[in-house]
Amino acid sequence: MHTQTTTAAHSNPGRAQRLAALGHCLLERLETPLFVTDAHGAVLEANPAATRRIERREGLWLDAGGRLALRQAGRWVPLSHWQPVLAAGQELTLPLEGESGAPVQITLRAMSQGDGVPGSFGWVLATIERVTLTRVDAMRRRFRFTRTQARLAEMLCEGMRPTHAAAMLGVKISTVRTHVGQMYEKTGTHSQAQLVALLHQA
Repeated sequence: MHTQTTTAAHSNPGRAQRLAALGHCLLERLETPLFVTDAHGAVLEANPAATRRIERREGLWLDAGGRLALRQAGRWVPLSHWQPVLAAGQELTLPLEGESGAPVQITLRAMSQGDGVPGSFGWVLATIERVTLTRVDAMRRRFRFTRTQARLAEMLCEGMRPTHAAAMLGVKISTVRTHVGQMYEKTGTHSQAQLVALLHQA
């Protein structure tokens, strides 16, 4: 099927040009940052949303050779770092640092011969998307709750009593009280009612 499409495109260059123009137009209008690099991370195509992010260094940076690097754990890591994983056919989703607002992630996909790219692995398609946080993840991020504290917060928001929450978590009531006290400190609240009201707004 792919061969037939390619043959048709070669036999009708006008159609191929129209399809290429349509693809370029769609890429330009796409609000999701999207770009294509070669196997070494050199950017070949980028839509305006991706270009703006690169220019502002929002988790992305180009070196002098036009090769892309991602901000990971406080340092710039070249895209080529993940080449072996991508060459093995695995898709990667990584957190993208440098965002002051909602968290975002970048997904890297190797484009192989089946995608119309010569050779077994030639290009990388990268897209950037906002991360949809669960309520527990949002509380952990906003208030620096531990995983247990976030679970406890969710239980309290559902109207569960601390004694019942302790049983559900498999801990003593004194442990729950300690967690609640720490949650008061992290949120600046002074009672369970205040804490729950704040958490419902999170």
